[in-house]
Formats: sequence, structure tokens, C-alpha cells
Amino acid sequence: MQIASVEAVPVTVSLAKPVVMSHITIERSHNVLAKVTTDDGIVGWGEGVEATDLTGDTQEAIRAAIEFIGPRLIGQDPRRCTALWWAMREMIYGNETAIGAIDMALYDIVGKVSGLPVAQLLGGIVRRDVAALTMVGSGDPDTDVEAALAKHAKGFRWFKVKLGIGEIDTELETMRRVREKLPSDCILCGDANQAWTEPESIRFLRGLDGLGVRFIEQPIPQGDHAAMIRVAQASPIPVCADQSVHSHNDILAFGRSGVAGVSLKLVKLAGITGVMRGAALCESLGLEVNLAGKIAESSVAAAANVHCAAAMKAVAFGCSPGNQGLSVDVTSNPFTAVEGVYHLPLEPGLGVDVDVSSS
Repeated sequence: MQIASVEAVPVTVSLAKPVVMSHITIERSHNVLAKVTTDDGIVGWGEGVEATDLTGDTQEAIRAAIEFIGPRLIGQDPRRCTALWWAMREMIYGNETAIGAIDMALYDIVGKVSGLPVAQLLGGIVRRDVAALTMVGSGDPDTDVEAALAKHAKGFRWFKVKLGIGEIDTELETMRRVREKLPSDCILCGDANQAWTEPESIRFLRGLDGLGVRFIEQPIPQGDHAAMIRVAQASPIPVCADQSVHSHNDILAFGRSGVAGVSLKLVKLAGITGVMRGAALCESLGLEVNLAGKIAESSVAAAANVHCAAAMKAVAFGCSPGNQGLSVDVTSNPFTAVEGVYHLPLEPGLGVDVDVSSS
């Protein structure tokens, strides 16, 4: 079996409702699907998600990188996923999003050839059901409480409040009220998306003491690991690094430092292979895992996220595929949470059928 072609397919994925964060509002994403076809006609799909605010990757950059890498993979055996992952990283510096899209497509092919879901290829299925970490956040306590209760009524039990949108005291009130209104068995966390200074971060985190918040994500800007560690050491609430983690070396830097966990993303760590390597590092270093999609990814990348979560020993900081709340997807069988839970697709490969006619 050999790779016969690698194509870059631009798509646009839209949200039904904009997602507001501290520094950006996302309404849609201009992504690129990687389509890998073998010499006997088997097609694998992966997705590179535009992330100008996270990786710097635009749709044009992802497409160009896939089109650069593709011809260099012709004739290779697609079943050599890890070897080809290393080879792609030697072909082009950076461009983890594009490499990750092709990596997903290779796993999709291997699953289809072997008749197994991708999670089974990653060492075996640990869990069939993956609870969805869902987002609320507007900067207004009343609105956020109402949104959290509405999602709870639909079966969600894991909640992340988007922070850094309003004043610190207002957002402390939001966290207190959401925690008060949700049942005690619900998990609550927050994501500041780099909004605060070091003193502001410590003030906010100490204001949450006693609320049972699972973690707060990326309170300060990326690039200053020492400040992130100081904030984590001063906080009564576990701190999770997201934008501060762009490589496996970043994970190593936070190991046993006081930072409680890291957010692993397909776009940052070059796909399934990179995310699973990151999870193994986290386990060795005592770091909890938050497995997160990029907002406005399609069901292709979302399925890859859930396959990774299904094969990991633990995802104590939750799993948040980025296809929640889409108005336009690129599959004929959109992969969505049912009563707050993603059920692992057991069909061969990723388990999604791509249809780009509506994108």
C-alpha cells in the first residue's frame, strides 16, 4: 500500500453563536482538510484549523504547507504513521497544524484498512464515553448563569467559564454564582485566555478559594514560564497552561513546577501522534491533561480529539472538542455530544464521513 495523492481542501466552518474571549471573538474558521488517498483508493481525512490567535496559522499557510509536504509523501506506506510524522517534521520547520492534519488522515487510513477505530490503534480503548467540557462566558453573571443552567438541562456536567472579558470582581461573582446554581456533581473551571497580569491572576485565583473549582487556564500571557509558575505556586486553585504550551519542551518546562496541568491541542502538537506523545510526557511529569480542540473545528478534528481522549489513561482536566455549536460542518454525520457526552465512534478510522458541499 502506498500514498498516491495528498490534497489540501479549503473549507469554512461557522458557529451558530459567536464565542467571545478576552482578546478575540470567533464567528467562523477558515480551515483546511487534508485528503490522503492510497494507490488502492482508500481515503483518509484530517483537518488543520485556522488559529491566528494561537499558532499564527492562516488557511493560506496551512494549505501551502500541506501542498509542500504532499508530493514528498507519494509512494510512502501510510501505515508508518509515527515514522512519517518524524519525516514531515524534518521536511518543514513548524507548521504543526498542517503536519497534524496529514497525521490525522494517515490514522484514518490505517483504521479503515485494519477495520479498527483510531482509538484502538493508540494502545486500546480506555473509555467509550467522553464527557464534553462546554463553554459559557459573556462577562455578565446573569447571562452566564442562565447559559450554564440551559446547558445543564441538556445533560452537560463539565463547564468552562470564559474569563478576562469583564472586571475581575464581576467575573469572581460569575464563578461564585455559577458554582452555587449548578449541582455539586458538576465540574467547574475557567479560562482567562492570557487576560491578566501576575498580581491580577493571583488576586482572582485566591478569590476562588473554597469554591471547588477544578482549574483556571492560562491566566497570564504566554512567553513567561517563570511568571506562570509563580502564579501557580501562589494559587489555591490548580492552574493549567494552554497558550504557554506549543511544544513537548514546553510540557517538560512545567513538569513538577507547581503548574497542575497543560492543555494539549492537535494544532499545537502536530496531530494525533504529537498529542499522544504529550499525554505520555504529562503522565511521567505528574501533569493533568486538558484535551482541547480549537474553536470552530469541524467534526473531523473533533473526532480525532475524542479518539485521543478515549485512549488516554486520564483526562482529569476535561475534553473540549471545538465543534460544539456549529451551524455549518463538513461531514454528513456530524459528530456531536449527546446529553453532554461524546460517544466514541466505533467505525473504522475516525468514524466521520466528509461532505464539503455545504462548507
